[in-house]
Amino acid sequence: MCYAVCGLATTHRRIFVEQAAKTGLKFATLVHPLARISRKTVLGEGCLASPGVLVGSHAIIGRHVLMNRGVMIGHHTQVGDFVTLQPGVNIAGCCKIGEGTYIGMGALILDHLTIGSQCVIGAGSVVTHDVPDRVQVMGVPARIVKENIDGK
Repeated sequence: MCYAVCGLATTHRRIFVEQAAKTGLKFATLVHPLARISRKTVLGEGCLASPGVLVGSHAIIGRHVLMNRGVMIGHHTQVGDFVTLQPGVNIAGCCKIGEGTYIGMGALILDHLTIGSQCVIGAGSVVTHDVPDRVQVMGVPARIVKENIDGK
């Protein structure tokens, strides 16, 4: 039996995963030995946790989530399917990240926030308020710069 991981850093990863699944491929969840995932965290099928990833207690990580190097995810945080977390992303506790969202390198999401589905959070942004679906935010503090986006 063959297993695959779809590690493309895009909000459109779902398309590639669905194509591969139609061929009968099964998906592995890979956790690098230098990643630290709480035993009380749930990881979905097809996730990739790179070196230096830290995931706190009671987090729920959806299917096919790409956690690049040095990503930190706080306790009781929910990360939706097909989310991309680029190097150095820091998501505080009790957050919710919507399906298919792309969070750029070094972005910071403050605690108890909800980020919508199909969003793009710019590199280095500091998100201090909830973010609706299908928007791009950038800056410190992060502000909406595009609406009704189709991803990255």
